[in-house]
Amino acid sequence: MNTRHESEPMYEDQDCIIIYVGKLADNPHWSFPTHKHDDVHEIIYVNDGRGSFTIDGIKHSAQKGDLLVYNKGTLHEEKSDPEFPLSTFYCGFRFKEGTRANSDWVVPPGSEPVVRANRYSEEIRSLMQTMFNEFSIREEGYDSISQHLLNAILLLIDRMSRHQRTASEIVPSNTLAESIKDYLDTNYRQNIKLKDLADQFHIDFYYLIHMYKNCYGTSPYHYLIQRRMGEATRLLVSTKKKIWEISKLVGYENPNYFTILFTKTVGESPRSFRKKNQKDMFGDTSS
Repeated sequence: MNTRHESEPMYEDQDCIIIYVGKLADNPHWSFPTHKHDDVHEIIYVNDGRGSFTIDGIKHSAQKGDLLVYNKGTLHEEKSDPEFPLSTFYCGFRFKEGTRANSDWVVPPGSEPVVRANRYSEEIRSLMQTMFNEFSIREEGYDSISQHLLNAILLLIDRMSRHQRTASEIVPSNTLAESIKDYLDTNYRQNIKLKDLADQFHIDFYYLIHMYKNCYGTSPYHYLIQRRMGEATRLLVSTKKKIWEISKLVGYENPNYFTILFTKTVGESPRSFRKKNQKDMFGDTSS
């Protein structure tokens, strides 16, 4: 993963502040556990390959030409298909304060987060490629050019997403499972025991596991681990906090146990993950 960060607004006459632009390629085993960006919107264009994406608890697949849109605060998990490795361009940004008071989102809440390949896909790919090139070379005027490119991309996304049905029209709802998932998402830092969770929601322990797995494809225990590891990956990439500090922040008092669990879940150690994913980053990341 090759990510480039900005720490200050790039172009005062535009509505967006670009936080990072990057490219992912050549890693068939790449994955990013469940995480979210509380104040950053993210768009990802699939340049080649295939991947699986769990967005707000709903599983999606994406391939060449597809576009993924994460409004800020959207929980998501990403994984490359080992047989058809993902190659993507991505960009994280936020809208300037006051410019989107009642609509601080890229696509309306409830909209399908995966925009399927269509007649605009090649245009999106070209714009994303050019924006990545501008950030990589950083010649005079790159900031202004990048802002105009992003604005063009957002206009195309708005046009493309209008033709797709909302997620609520195609995805069934399970209110109890959603309530449990919301609880885990909010309290994942706490010492949560499944027996206590079942008691809190007044259901049988075994029914809890069966019902949750039937809805989300994984047990609440494994989702809790994924949620914690996803938050850990975000902190490893975007902060300079020490590994033992991150361990405590995601709910593990023992940093050695955290490292073992992280390595088993993500496929490499926290130190290795940080080194690979912070390659070529610059700017003052949050601490």
